[in-house]
Amino acid sequence: MALLKRFTLTHPLFWAVVYFIGLGILSVILGQDVSWDLRNYHFYNPYMLLTGRFKYDVLPAQIQTFFNPLMDVPFFVAIHYLKLPPVVVGFFLGGFHGLNQWLVHLITYHSFDKVCERYKITLSIAAAITSIFGAAFLSELGTSIGDSTSSVFVLAGLFLIIACLGRNQPVKVKTIILAGLLLGLATGLKLTTALYSISLIVAISFLTNTIQEKLRNLLSLILSMAVGFSLTMGYWIILMWTNFANPLFPFFNKIFQSPYIETDFNLQDTRFLPRDIWQWLFYPFYFAQEQTLVAELKFKEPRFAIAYVLILALLGFIFYRYATKKLTFPVNKLIYTSVLRFLLPFYITAYCIWIVKFSIYRYLIVLELITPILILLIVAYLYPKRTPVFLVTLGIFVLILATVKPLDWWRIPWSDNYFSIDRQALVQYQDDVIVLWGGEPVGYVVPYFPSNTRFLRITGNFGLSPHTRMSKIAQEIIDKTPESSLYLLEVNFELKESDREKSKKAVLELRNLVIDRNNCQPFITAIEKYSICKLIKISP
Repeated sequence: MALLKRFTLTHPLFWAVVYFIGLGILSVILGQDVSWDLRNYHFYNPYMLLTGRFKYDVLPAQIQTFFNPLMDVPFFVAIHYLKLPPVVVGFFLGGFHGLNQWLVHLITYHSFDKVCERYKITLSIAAAITSIFGAAFLSELGTSIGDSTSSVFVLAGLFLIIACLGRNQPVKVKTIILAGLLLGLATGLKLTTALYSISLIVAISFLTNTIQEKLRNLLSLILSMAVGFSLTMGYWIILMWTNFANPLFPFFNKIFQSPYIETDFNLQDTRFLPRDIWQWLFYPFYFAQEQTLVAELKFKEPRFAIAYVLILALLGFIFYRYATKKLTFPVNKLIYTSVLRFLLPFYITAYCIWIVKFSIYRYLIVLELITPILILLIVAYLYPKRTPVFLVTLGIFVLILATVKPLDWWRIPWSDNYFSIDRQALVQYQDDVIVLWGGEPVGYVVPYFPSNTRFLRITGNFGLSPHTRMSKIAQEIIDKTPESSLYLLEVNFELKESDREKSKKAVLELRNLVIDRNNCQPFITAIEKYSICKLIKISP
């Protein structure tokens, strides 16, 4: 009974349960994830890892075949081996993602100073709810895409530091070490999270302490990040080095010169980088209108434009006070200004790295989640009056919720069998070679074929230029495989004489193959309709 009495609205575990269950239910309502990334590599890669197929198949998931699958292993095991109902897996995955909202709630709560519990809890809930309905986060809730999974580790690291600042306590070395470990784990799970690790290194330099303490914190943080990174990425570095002669394969191959893929440039997606000076300066304002500047799909997200204006206002306010020699700032009894002093450089640094290196919107998911907190802190800093801050902040949150339009990575109604693939119908392809063509995401079907069925891709998004080892291996397999064991897996398109079909024919002919259209079998999944057609070898 004593424990139940302590389990009140202010108890952090109470909110952990609330957000876990609430976001789990919301994930179920949104539907079953069948995103491009899931179909391409999030389901195949853990299968490759657990069965050791690193060189058995050739790029079935295109260049993403070689992305660290550790984060996807629990999902794959739950669906493929344990055969748990997909809706149950979706609930628990959505519940885990709900820990992001729990951490947003806690960070907001610990940012307040001398205000009542009701005030803190209300605005903490408001910030958490606003973080749910982000263009990236809501679209990824309960999916295997991964950004909303690694973000839990990042927010947990931020919270550890902010919790100390929110109690007016010095940030101890052990806290720095634990925060660094969490960021390192996240970076190992998903390399793009490195932008937040770098940002944390910058942000802790803004903590109020001596030069000696700053150096100690930096060293502790970097070393602990390295340990965390090694725990989640170390095994994969070893596997990539021993199998493909590049520890970060397929990245930085201009440096490592692995013969398996192209060596004349480093793999980087530059599709969404700013196109002109106005986009470089004002990209967040473009997000406030429906567009596809930083994503494959349309979305609308106003929160970054609002944060941009508020950050400029804050920097202008600080500059004005220094320019007019008003070096003392009014005492703020509403928030801990040390939290803002830590969070702001983290936010700005992460955005600057993002726009220069990636400009892929979903990689901003951590900033999307903490933007409501930053908005609240800036408003409270500029005008530290409880009622106006409460009303203005809630008004901004309502505006964001009313105008946001999330991305849509594609979901379908829940089913008993995640992909509705009949494994018995595929037994006939034992010891056969299935050729894949084009950029269609079909890696998810591989685990349902017999384990000795081999898959190889002859065109894809990267790695199959004629001079690469991958391309040569693919040709060697084709040459050594009897014609009776060669098949082509293709998505059914109505216009068989389209330019796409002509391109496919030309590529196959380069491999001395033609399709036997009179010998095709339908292969139907819950997502796509495919055909598996015999391939005939022709003389070069």
